[in-house]
Amino acid sequence: MEIKNLETLNDIVGMSKGNTPVQSRIYEKLDELRVTHQRQLDEESSKTKENLDELTRFIHDMKMPMTTMKLMLDDLPETEGEKLVGEWTRLNGMLNEVLYLKRLPNIKNDLYIESLDLNIVLNTSIRKLKEICIRKRIGFDIDLQESVVYTDMKWCQFIIDQLITNSVKYSEDNDIVIRSSMENGFMHLTITDYGRGIEQRDLDRIFEAGFTSTGDHQDEQSTGMGLFIAKNVAETLNIKLFADSVYTEYTTMTLVFNKENRFTNITAR
Repeated sequence: MEIKNLETLNDIVGMSKGNTPVQSRIYEKLDELRVTHQRQLDEESSKTKENLDELTRFIHDMKMPMTTMKLMLDDLPETEGEKLVGEWTRLNGMLNEVLYLKRLPNIKNDLYIESLDLNIVLNTSIRKLKEICIRKRIGFDIDLQESVVYTDMKWCQFIIDQLITNSVKYSEDNDIVIRSSMENGFMHLTITDYGRGIEQRDLDRIFEAGFTSTGDHQDEQSTGMGLFIAKNVAETLNIKLFADSVYTEYTTMTLVFNKENRFTNITAR
């Protein structure tokens, strides 16, 4: 019995029980441990699924009062409602982050590749932030030389929502510049803001889970999860996402969409 070749307890299945009573007892004990281990894994997996299901129900339950609150805020005079709208937008964004984080492990089962006009995606993102942009005097300078990509609309919308939300969050009294171009057959979409910027030491870490700025410790607006989720979604969609920034001057987030290929021709509708 080649116990030394075992890598996992499941490798015991199909092995010989050995040629001696001692070898048989060892095999039986290992198999007993395998069964116990698998049962514990199944129990933990079931608990995790129940917790995730409960979390999903909670988020969806929260969405109804959030919708009601937004309708009530829209009826308030502008001066009374603008600060509340900002907090509502922040809370709604955090709920969406949790919901998409929960969906992330199964994202490959939740994709529908189609021809997508980025003008529509960008306008949807900007409309969600209209009140905040008015209050902060933020405009958008958009010039798309190319606008059609082949990707999943829902998940692409999430990525661009995150990038534009960050640009608005850390900007004031400036335009956010959005450009697209084709380079070697790849669509490049850039979103540039002239706000706070990112310190050089943080650039390589902004896509880590839970990471917030090392220099701005007073920043309570960031959960550190939005860019982490966006990066993971982008990788699944075969989209490159990277950042360039000079602290106190600008930040540019770039999305590079994959070429249209045989797979997109087959799956796009």
